[in-house]
Amino acid sequence: MATDGARADGQEILVFDGDEKVQRGLDQKLREANLLPTLLADPWRALELCDEKFFSVALIDLDTPIAGGGVSLIGELHKRSPATTVLMMAGRKHFDVAVQAFRAGAADVIVKAPDQVDYLLKRVVEAASARKRESDTSRVLTDTVALHEDLIKVLLDTFRKAVDLEEKISGVTEVPDGDTGVLLVDDDPNLQGQLNAALYTRGGFRFHGVATGGEALDLVGRERFQIALIKDSLPDLPGSMVVRTVKAQSPDTITVLYTAPNGPQAGSMQIVDGSRAIQFLPQFTEVGQVLARLDELRDAAIATSRERRYHAAFRQQHFELLKRYAELRQKLQRASGDR
Repeated sequence: MATDGARADGQEILVFDGDEKVQRGLDQKLREANLLPTLLADPWRALELCDEKFFSVALIDLDTPIAGGGVSLIGELHKRSPATTVLMMAGRKHFDVAVQAFRAGAADVIVKAPDQVDYLLKRVVEAASARKRESDTSRVLTDTVALHEDLIKVLLDTFRKAVDLEEKISGVTEVPDGDTGVLLVDDDPNLQGQLNAALYTRGGFRFHGVATGGEALDLVGRERFQIALIKDSLPDLPGSMVVRTVKAQSPDTITVLYTAPNGPQAGSMQIVDGSRAIQFLPQFTEVGQVLARLDELRDAAIATSRERRYHAAFRQQHFELLKRYAELRQKLQRASGDR
């Protein structure tokens, strides 16, 4: 039992009994086994405490606070803390009592008698040790999943650095083919004309402007754009809906939802990524401001494309390893979740 006791050290034990003599005796025995007993005789306080912290084992007296009252407490405690091992202590040995206790969720029914004290303590230590082993195993499994995630990140980062070094040595750096595609969805032909002329002069961009959300969605289905600038108020569809649909069709596209300037009133622009909205241009008053920020968006698009190529190449070269990793990860998560 010493070995089991060592494994159970520090486990919380609930003792529910209205007899102070029994409380004192169990408190001494449990502390000698390096367990941490909590002594109670109030059923409501016992349930409240079970909500506040976890008890590995609960010793419930059948006749506290009234004759047979322990059975209902076991049932409620089992609902609130199903991982707690419940042992019923009964002043009498009766088949009906045992059946009720087991149905309520008790793992054992032990008669309160001097010759049963050692057995009671043995059952408590065994149950506490089992719970501690399960808790330790669950923690190890969780840590293992996290470690595997970190290892994959390290491998991918090492792979990324190796690719960058190869490109540096060879002098050939891969960039996305062609110009950066920019889609403007706005029913203002003046804004479309200004942005088109400015990007043509600037070079490095491929521009396409449409006036409605429907046209935009049709175009995105046929052509790839790295950046989409979408007005919040369109003739046919809400801009937010167009943003969500564009993102669903082309997850790598950087989507910008904006309010156009209205006379002296400035507009604003924000990058929308899923449920996140990132402030992009708080004071939008002229096309020149957009041009100044498009280079940043282009760099971000190139970085996204490059990262996608890293992942694709990594998956291609290490397909079997990643397959085994994914299978193991699922097993670890299931094992961790089952505990």
